[in-house]
Amino acid sequence: MNIVLLYYSGAGNTKYIAQKMLTKLNERFHYVELSRITHKPLTKMDYEIDLFIVAFPIMNFEAPRLVTETIQQLQAMDKPIAYLCTKAFMSAEAIAKLSTISTQHGLRTVAKLDLYMPSSDGLAFLAKKGSKLEKVFKGFHSRNIGLKLDRFIKKSERNRQIKVYKKWYSYLSFLIPKKTKRTIDEQFTKFIPRFHVLNDSCVQCMLCVHNCPEENIRFEEGEIKFGSNCDMCLKCLHHCPVDAIQIGNLTTGKSRYNKVEVPI
Repeated sequence: MNIVLLYYSGAGNTKYIAQKMLTKLNERFHYVELSRITHKPLTKMDYEIDLFIVAFPIMNFEAPRLVTETIQQLQAMDKPIAYLCTKAFMSAEAIAKLSTISTQHGLRTVAKLDLYMPSSDGLAFLAKKGSKLEKVFKGFHSRNIGLKLDRFIKKSERNRQIKVYKKWYSYLSFLIPKKTKRTIDEQFTKFIPRFHVLNDSCVQCMLCVHNCPEENIRFEEGEIKFGSNCDMCLKCLHHCPVDAIQIGNLTTGKSRYNKVEVPI
């Protein structure tokens, strides 16, 4: 099969899973094009595609905006698509919403999988380096991931359309006051202007500039500068080699998650 594996990744969980899945697909003699989702439009594929696989993390209970926009670019009549998400807490309606969008664009959902992975948010904001809490966060993940990926791939290969339902707890969302939901969204938004670089520590390696999926980070006048078009993926913060990127003083002394060591 000719497979396009699209992934969006922040700290690295989803990239790690996508690369493991790529290896498994190649072992099954599939041709796979691995492509990272960014703000840039998808390049036109000049060959017949048999399957799309989209992998993404849950961010603030939703799929990242760029993932939704990418699905909307896939104008492919009657092509199968499979969804995989990584999560620290719950995926709620994320895959169900994407499945609805993909159906509107002529795609058939044939498989889905959600995996628990270490919380990059929890590590950055709550866990001090070397703490017991850091160990707890890094040790929290799904078990038997390799077996689950094998099953996911086999379901994708069968090419049978499935119905995707909301998670059962999604129907309890009415118990969460609207004010609380707004507060969570507003809190994430308030973090964005607080990104800054400790210039005395920065080595100007440009990793943050090159890695930002939104191209929201620039190097101007000898300094790293942040724009307002941030989706809080935290890739820049976790992958800075000298911890020069901070969010106010909330992330000072906190853990960084730049190496995924989850067994497959």
